[in-house]
Amino acid sequence: MQLETVNIGKIVNGGYGFAHLPSGQVVLVRHVLPGETVIVTIEEKKKNYLLGEVRKIVAPHPARRPPPCPYAGECGGCDLQHSEYADQLLIKKAVITDLLQRSSREKIRNALPLLADPLPAPEEFGYRQRLRLQVDERGLLGFHRFRSHALIQVKACLLARAPLNHTLAALRTAPDGRKLTSLSSEVELLENPGSGKTVVIFHLKRKPRPADILAAERFGRDIDTVERVFFAGEQFSLMGPYGKEEEKAAGNVLDIRYPAFAGLPRDLQLSFEAGGFCQVNLRQNRALIETVLSFCRAEKGLRVLDLYCGMGNFAVPLALLGAEVLGIEGQGSAIRSAKNNAAAAGCLHGHFQQSPIHTACTELLGNGSRFDCVVIDPPRAGAPDLAGQLAALTSGRLVYISCDPATLCRDLAHLVEHGFSIRKIQPIDMFPQTHHIENVVLLDK
Repeated sequence: MQLETVNIGKIVNGGYGFAHLPSGQVVLVRHVLPGETVIVTIEEKKKNYLLGEVRKIVAPHPARRPPPCPYAGECGGCDLQHSEYADQLLIKKAVITDLLQRSSREKIRNALPLLADPLPAPEEFGYRQRLRLQVDERGLLGFHRFRSHALIQVKACLLARAPLNHTLAALRTAPDGRKLTSLSSEVELLENPGSGKTVVIFHLKRKPRPADILAAERFGRDIDTVERVFFAGEQFSLMGPYGKEEEKAAGNVLDIRYPAFAGLPRDLQLSFEAGGFCQVNLRQNRALIETVLSFCRAEKGLRVLDLYCGMGNFAVPLALLGAEVLGIEGQGSAIRSAKNNAAAAGCLHGHFQQSPIHTACTELLGNGSRFDCVVIDPPRAGAPDLAGQLAALTSGRLVYISCDPATLCRDLAHLVEHGFSIRKIQPIDMFPQTHHIENVVLLDK
């Protein structure tokens, strides 16, 4: 076993500590903090770097703490639990700074003074509204190890809201829960914010049989924290709900309500379908919405195009403030939710259509459409080939929301090539205990 003593120079994107061996080779190490001296073993050789694993902390960082979770270091999820939360925010800002500094575009490097401090999350733990648990061949529930399909069985997740952990316990102990879990490849738990109870989706490996449906009905009725049960699978559409009769009437819809904020004329109510996308940190989602509304300078008559609009997380509050909003999304369930949310809010200025984003942008340009502001919240892969269309579609501002700092910096380089200038960069910590960080960027022409 090759042991090496290294000094961690910084934390880079992905949550890795960056260090050099005496030979000059780059080694990346997880679960370390900047400035620490550690002893590592070399576990894997890549083309341009090595992957190491910590064996001993020789000189710890002052913010190092024992990880509160018993699965830390084994589960592939959290990778910053060993740091006090205030320093996690410093690390995340430093990661974004590093990516901006290493950009080949001078305009990107010059944007460093525009990078604000991350907005801290209201809760360090217990913030996740959704968990997707893996099931192994033994029927055990848990999460995969880092870069592995090996399962770490978990009894509870410290990031999850309390009802999810209560339901997880029932899945492990109740006979119907164990039976349905053994038939599944994944089990998804969602807290319904409107009731505080859990919606359970069993992702079955085969079509459900009558006995499975009876088991789902019993599990939904017998477990207090469970509101509704569904089946999902590659061979069939979502089936359910099963469980308590009085709660099955809600169908597959879950509700979020935010008391009026950011100048909204009324409370903001958003619904989404079970299995559909929703931000996992609902309390911090309010800060995300507030930031987007501020960057858009939402007002009556503002023409806004919202790309990857989802359930209308930004489009509905923009329309409530009087903006003329066109929301576009490729996923059918999300568009259904967006239309329902706009109707429930009484929005007369929100319109939605289902379409692949690139196709929709081409059609809008063909129609000569122009907008005062474009909002875009793409998936983790970003929007690498949309810069030219975005420049042609907006006459003013672009608000870019990103969950991946690396793809964000890549896309910003394309956007400045097409005439955009960066005005503000606001990180928002949606995912404490992990290296992930959301960023909202304001650009204009």
